[in-house]
This record gives sequence, structure tokens and C-alpha cells, in this order.
Amino acid sequence: MFASLAAGDDAGGSEDEYATVALAMKSLQAKSGVRVSQQSGWTVIEEPSTLSLWSFTPESHPANPAVVHRKIIQEGDDLFVRMHVLCEASKPACDTLTSDFQKLNPQMTENLRRKTPR
Repeated sequence: MFASLAAGDDAGGSEDEYATVALAMKSLQAKSGVRVSQQSGWTVIEEPSTLSLWSFTPESHPANPAVVHRKIIQEGDDLFVRMHVLCEASKPACDTLTSDFQKLNPQMTENLRRKTPR
């Protein structure tokens, strides 16, 4: 099993980390207040209470099984994305998955900044 934290993330453990991808999926789907959707084969779970987005790879993805947890953090007037990746595939596939999401994070942060009143 390979777990990776994206650059700039908190390396400490947190209560929302799961031992396996399957356990994360099962636990999150059982929570009240979450929204589960399918997007291009990915299972996406929105957890509004924690400002979190969980993206589970489809079976056809090279990094499957894997989940990317992105959480919006606000410090003062600044917003950023904290990301944790739990990947049970090969290290190269997991590294590529992590890199792909790291490229999306600045766009996600910028979209949130535009929506947040100052």
C-alpha cells in the first residue's frame, strides 16, 4: 500500500485518514450529509461539513484502488487545498495520480477565491 501527501500538506495524521480505500468508501457513504456522485467513472463524495472532496478512482484507472481527499483550508484571508492520497496500486501509478491532482489544486483554489466575498 502506498500513501502520499502532496507538497505543502500537513504530514501529521488526521482523524479522516483510512487504512484502506474500501474502508474510506464504505465509511464515507455511511455518513449523513454527504453527496455521492459519479463523474466520468470516478466516485466523488462531497462532505460539506468539512469542506472536503473525496475522489475515488474508477476500476479502469491505473492507480485503482485509490482515493484523493482534498480539503479546503482557510488561514486568514488565504485559501489553500490540503490533499491526502491513499493509493493501493504501484508506486509509479500512485505518483502519477498525485501529480495529476497537484496540477488541479491551484485551479480549485482560484475558483474558490473568486466565489468567496472579501
